[in-house]
Amino acid sequence: MLARLSPLLLAGCATSWITIQATGTQRALDEDVHEARVPQPGIQERLTVTVPAAPQLQGSAAVPFALTCATDQTGHDLVYHQAFRYGSRWKKATAIAFLVEGALGAALFLTATSQHPDGYLYGGFLAADAVLTAPLFFIPRKEIYRTDDTPVTTAVRSDCPDGLALEIGSDTFPVDAAGKIGELGEAALADWRKTPGPPLRVTIGGQEREIACAPQTCTATIPVAVGALTSLAP
Repeated sequence: MLARLSPLLLAGCATSWITIQATGTQRALDEDVHEARVPQPGIQERLTVTVPAAPQLQGSAAVPFALTCATDQTGHDLVYHQAFRYGSRWKKATAIAFLVEGALGAALFLTATSQHPDGYLYGGFLAADAVLTAPLFFIPRKEIYRTDDTPVTTAVRSDCPDGLALEIGSDTFPVDAAGKIGELGEAALADWRKTPGPPLRVTIGGQEREIACAPQTCTATIPVAVGALTSLAP
């Protein structure tokens, strides 16, 4: 907590507190945080297949061709958040800020001269902030209980599952776990890149998706039943 409050001492404790209230970021003041996550129903699983849109190079050498696969699950958790604000650490921080700002403000103000007038500005600011900080010490402790609905995405595997295939024109090429489609498949893809025909498609488990191409990559996302692919992971 003291580490998180250290910016308050540098920017002005009261000024920073007012900014936090105005911007709705009061969570930064939470102390002794305890959270419990409860996964909720409605988990979805999807497979994302990416095909390089053009041959990849590493320096001057060609990178061996391979599709990349990523299976993830999306859902949401209820997060039960318990904390408090304005406890003993807050009071210590505000007391230190009051003393430090008051001392620095006085020192800067008293050492300022017509040749070095910045001390009047900075010293006045720190002194004023110290005066505003004093009442913050007396803010009563506040208990915080909150429930948040938080989206969650979990990566579950990064190899290509069994049964995945890439359709190039009228031909279908099986994809192995490393994303390879064999020499014939690579030759067919090279021809397709030179003279694009029908869109590339991926198929698995009776589902198929057209691959959407961008300048660098071609990607397709296939929703699957939860556990249908993760149960096959080694």
